Amino acid sequence: MSKVMMWVKLFVYLPAMYFSALHGQKQPFSVRFEMAKIWSSMVLKKAKAKLVVSDAQHIPLQDGMLFVANHQGSLDAFMLLAASTVPFTAVSKVEGAKIPVLGAWYRCMEVILFDRNDMRDSLRMVKECAERLKIGHNILIFPEGTRSYSNKVAPFKAGALKCAMIAKVPVVPVALIDGHLPIDVGRKRVKVHVVYGLPIHYEEYETMNSQQLADECQLRIVEMIKKVKGENYDEND
Repeated sequence: MSKVMMWVKLFVYLPAMYFSALHGQKQPFSVRFEMAKIWSSMVLKKAKAKLVVSDAQHIPLQDGMLFVANHQGSLDAFMLLAASTVPFTAVSKVEGAKIPVLGAWYRCMEVILFDRNDMRDSLRMVKECAERLKIGHNILIFPEGTRSYSNKVAPFKAGALKCAMIAKVPVVPVALIDGHLPIDVGRKRVKVHVVYGLPIHYEEYETMNSQQLADECQLRIVEMIKKVKGENYDEND
């Protein structure tokens, strides 16, 4: 299924999705998150993607954590929203907010936007993330900075992890597997996986610098992908 066909299938739902986001802004964040989960599950169904969630028990019980995931393709956010047992917001490039329906949901979910071409704005984003983490918000970030459209995991950018180090909160590595296949590659009826790794608590990474922590997260995610794919693992698939 191509991206165009996907949006054609969703076209009839777009007004409802838009007004749902507008209405949701008046609701508590936990309610907004449940609404986002429902819409995300529907998107996965329309994409003929069967979601398999593993090791969700690794998510810490307390709020205030940074989810760190590899970035595969168009379904990533929908997979993570549908899979998560705890509410979270995310970090995203400012361009996404300019897309009408998506922008409404960005506002509804209090997505932290930044201009990756503006160093000062990137620093502002890190500060805002740290402040939110300190007060118990959960945040998702993709440290690769761009989609891989494969099971290959590109090097993680150190700056993406600085907010967790400032706030001294747990970092939860999350592996996305085959999420690029339904839409970006066009395969039908594919299992897509979200696998949660053990949290890395501040006591475990306090002696690391941000690049070492980024590398550790990347390593753990690669190992989770290999464990699921087994002998069939092809990072370029």
